[in-house]
Amino acid sequence: MKRNTPWTEKEIQAAVTAYFELLNSQQKFEPTNKSAIYRKLSSIHTARSTKAFELKFQNISAVLYEEKLPYADGLRPMGNYQAALKIAVLDYLKRTKLKEQPTIDILVDKLKRLHYRDFLPVHGKGTGRYGLSLEHYLSIPQNSSKEADFMGIELKTKHGKSLQTLFSRVPSRYLACKDKNQMLDKFGYFDKKRERQALYTSFNNTSDSLGFYLSAQKEKIVVNKKKIKVLEYDDGVLADALLSKHNETAYVSVSTQRLKNGKTGCRFDQLLYCKTPSLFRFMHMAKDGNVYLDFTLSEKEGRVKDHGFLWRVPQDAIGDLYLSTQLIDLH
Repeated sequence: MKRNTPWTEKEIQAAVTAYFELLNSQQKFEPTNKSAIYRKLSSIHTARSTKAFELKFQNISAVLYEEKLPYADGLRPMGNYQAALKIAVLDYLKRTKLKEQPTIDILVDKLKRLHYRDFLPVHGKGTGRYGLSLEHYLSIPQNSSKEADFMGIELKTKHGKSLQTLFSRVPSRYLACKDKNQMLDKFGYFDKKRERQALYTSFNNTSDSLGFYLSAQKEKIVVNKKKIKVLEYDDGVLADALLSKHNETAYVSVSTQRLKNGKTGCRFDQLLYCKTPSLFRFMHMAKDGNVYLDFTLSEKEGRVKDHGFLWRVPQDAIGDLYLSTQLIDLH
């Protein structure tokens, strides 16, 4: 049989059964060996390679992920699967009467298994490395869209005492300039070390060293530089940013430790589960100095780089933003 022929019902059933046996073992914290499973399946169904079974397992993960059901650790969902596979998976679920779980419980179970593995190598670099590591170990695709990360839940990592980024949004309108390019030229400074025009700063309702500060007013937040109104955000823009990505958010606390190989390891210890952010609370937090805006602009050789207008809050103030919060220990 050629390897590019459609999978037979027998091959599909074998893959589905083996997948759920693997998932069941993982959920019981039992040791598993995916490679050995693929080899065994391939030795029985010789028309399919071990790699083919691995990819089929990822297809099964995709079916389960789309249905918001538990899926196996270490098997990133991969779409573009045949219809017969989805039918087989759903039929298996019906026959075995697998209990449905709230999405947050699926996430917590996965995080508890990750915590059980202790400190894991950090993936990625820069300020987003712990978030990338979390997505890697949860086996979910990296997400830069407006959609939430995990089955409708937005994921954020917390480490140290740095400010927590909520979202990035362009201003509703510029007031003292035409656009971000002109703002950089007018209000920026020359970075001698990197030989470029730059505007990097973080400020709340108190003036920073450059004179920028936030002013929460009725139905908008204004960015001022001393007595000059630079730009503003309508409350509708802020509400959309909060609700589109933060209607349901899990803030995962990360601790770090040096591994034996000298590299940094991370462990996921605690989860703050938050639901229903309040624009009213956000505006009051801004008035109280618990909301920050970061500018991240630079220009060199006529090209302006923008890493986003980042809205951030202190980590100990995150819960104040939401109508419902729950602290979950992952030990």
